[in-house]
Amino acid sequence: MNHLVALVTADFPYATEILCLFMAIQGSMAVRKGANSKKSMNWFHAFLKSTLTAYSGAAFTNMFMGRPTAMFSNDIFFGACILGFVIVNYLPMDIGYHFFNTFVGEALYTVFSQVFRMGGVTGFSDAAYAAFKDTPSVWYPMPIFGPILFPVALGNMGGFFMNGFDAYLEKGMPWLFQQAFACATFYHFYAHDLEGCIGETVRGVIKPLGISLMTLMGADEKEREDDVLFAKVIVGIFMLFMAIVRMPQFLGPSYSPFTAVGTMMNSKKSKKVNVAPKPSKKNKAKKQ
Repeated sequence: MNHLVALVTADFPYATEILCLFMAIQGSMAVRKGANSKKSMNWFHAFLKSTLTAYSGAAFTNMFMGRPTAMFSNDIFFGACILGFVIVNYLPMDIGYHFFNTFVGEALYTVFSQVFRMGGVTGFSDAAYAAFKDTPSVWYPMPIFGPILFPVALGNMGGFFMNGFDAYLEKGMPWLFQQAFACATFYHFYAHDLEGCIGETVRGVIKPLGISLMTLMGADEKEREDDVLFAKVIVGIFMLFMAIVRMPQFLGPSYSPFTAVGTMMNSKKSKKVNVAPKPSKKNKAKKQ
């Protein structure tokens, strides 16, 4: 398989350590460029805010499933938070902050933090499916909403925790909600729905193209037939592409392909404004 597949599936040496570190750096940069732009915050306040900006999902979401949080069960997570905070705030001459404030530095933490999120979407969907697959409703042969909403909660816990419920949602559906919902829905039905009509239909339409795509990427025969691997690759490529496109140097953080489509559809349906007819020459003459 090629390097792009290895990247989006986090199949490279020290992947956990690298992804956790860049996720922590992104959280620290968000605080440093925002609430702590003047470095006036107490260091402990800034550290916890940076940690929760990066890892609110990892810190709290597993509690909904009665599972231990990764922040407590895996030393790499909290260790990465400490290291990322020091790199951004306390290196000599502020070199860490200045580097990650360049295009190259921002691109680095944007790419690797997005790969971290991709693993969260697919991993939390897998976890919810494994927990609920033996108790589906009578209406469909597998659980539908749990394996979709669990990764959605993961991706948006930071927004709810840091901004509050109303402030986070007052402008509509946030991008992280759109992204997690779309990707988790595709992944869940393509990878998990082995008996239902939705999964069979989706794979029937996409799989022939998927086999060709995986072949171009250097997949062997077993990898080409692996529906879970293909779904992870597609989700990963989409999320990585969107992370880059939404950087300030390109389309910006307000861009969303989903709201763009909705805007175009609404504009087509909107009624044309009636323009008042211009007075004829005869009417002008009468008025004169």
